[in-house]
Amino acid sequence: MKAILIVPSVQRVEEIDLDMSYQALSEAVGGPLEIAHVYENGDTLYVHEEGLLEHREIMAGRLPAGENAFAFELGLHQPFFGKGVIVGPEDAEGRHTAARTDIQEIRETISFLSPGAMAAKPGPSGGN
Repeated sequence: MKAILIVPSVQRVEEIDLDMSYQALSEAVGGPLEIAHVYENGDTLYVHEEGLLEHREIMAGRLPAGENAFAFELGLHQPFFGKGVIVGPEDAEGRHTAARTDIQEIRETISFLSPGAMAAKPGPSGGN
C-alpha cells in the first residue's frame, strides 16, 4: 500500500509501498514507532519513538553533523527527529490503508532542519 516516507538526512519525501505491518512501519522509520499526528483525513504520521534521543548528541554539539538535516517540521506542534512515515486510516481489521494525503502537499509544507537551524531557532517565550 502507498505510504509517504520522510527522510530528513537527504531532504527527501517519497512514496513507498509498504505492507502496513507494525514491522514494516518500524523498519521505515528505523526503530520503535510513535504516533506524531493524526490528520483530519484519517492519515497517521509515525516517527521514530527515540528520534530525539538518538539526535541529542548532535544537538548538544558533541557529534559532528555536517550540513545534513536531521529533523523535519510540518507546521504541527513540534519538529520531529529522524524519519517519518504517513499511512492511511485503519480498516475494519485494524491494518492501515494507503495514505490519502497528497505527497505534493507534504512537499510544499515541510521544512528540513539542520543542527545550525535548530540552534538559531528561537525558544518558546514564557515571560521574562
